[in-house]
Amino acid sequence: MKLTYWDLRGLAEPVRYMLRYSDIEWEDVRLPVTMEGFGTWMQLKSQPGMICANLPFIEDGDKKISQSVAIFRYVARKTGLIPQDIDELTLCEMVEQELMDLRNRLTRTCYSSYKVLRPGDKASEKGVHDFEHLKNSFKKRLSERLAIIDPLFAKGSLTGGFDKLTYADFMAFEFLDQFRTFAPECFEGFENINKFSSEFAKLKGVKEWREGEVFKAGEYINAPIAEWHGK
Repeated sequence: MKLTYWDLRGLAEPVRYMLRYSDIEWEDVRLPVTMEGFGTWMQLKSQPGMICANLPFIEDGDKKISQSVAIFRYVARKTGLIPQDIDELTLCEMVEQELMDLRNRLTRTCYSSYKVLRPGDKASEKGVHDFEHLKNSFKKRLSERLAIIDPLFAKGSLTGGFDKLTYADFMAFEFLDQFRTFAPECFEGFENINKFSSEFAKLKGVKEWREGEVFKAGEYINAPIAEWHGK
């Protein structure tokens, strides 16, 4: 299996952790966030079989799969990280969407839609990206939603202990870590989430990566062009 994405954590890191944790052999292809990398992506996206072409995408045999959540679910089915119980699956899907809502809010906060973000775009002549206003709005929303999410991790993982992990736990670990890096004060007092994150970081594959040189040197969460890139 091959995963292709920009050389940053962004939307791909949850599935990278799933693959590091699993026994699947995989390749981590990282495109530089440069004009050269953008040119490579323009070539890749025109390949036969690229439906809904976007980054990240995975290649598994002759299959090419794009769109983040579709990738999370596909890899979960391949690695046994998807619940078989319909109620547990529904819980995972609800938390999945909650996390994606927050991640998309962080994107809108950190990237100005009025600037040129990629070749061929035009900057707005009127728009202003008020980062501080958007940051405060995100922090307010994050605090409200963490209060809802926190009780869901009272048993350890979403559906039980750490012997019963799901893809949504991997999403939660990575995206909550991104949010914590952006607004650490919002996580004060949320004991279940903080304990979950601490214990999850000890898992095989996860622990080794986070103790490695690349992670310790600091990785971009968002692209360098963002108002906040997290490195």
